[in-house]
Amino acid sequence: MARDVDSIKANNCETKMTMLHCVIEVFASIFKTGIVYDNCCHELIELGQLCHNALVKKTLQNPLFKNNDTSVILSKTAQIWNKCTLVGENVSLTPSP
Repeated sequence: MARDVDSIKANNCETKMTMLHCVIEVFASIFKTGIVYDNCCHELIELGQLCHNALVKKTLQNPLFKNNDTSVILSKTAQIWNKCTLVGENVSLTPSP
């Protein structure tokens, strides 16, 4: 866990996602149910995969989340990241008019 915390601090992860509703949307999609929409996917990609994974792992250390199935949470984390990278690729591949 110390490595994750160090990564979070070193990469300024806690301040990179600027739109609170996106933080909530991603969090809810990982730890409950929900969808991460394209605009929040772009925010997540800006955050970066290292920060995304480290923040999820840090959250799992919180006693409030001790009853979560870690393998399910990590699987959802990867699925959301992969979906968002595809959203990012689709935008960058779209030609300008």
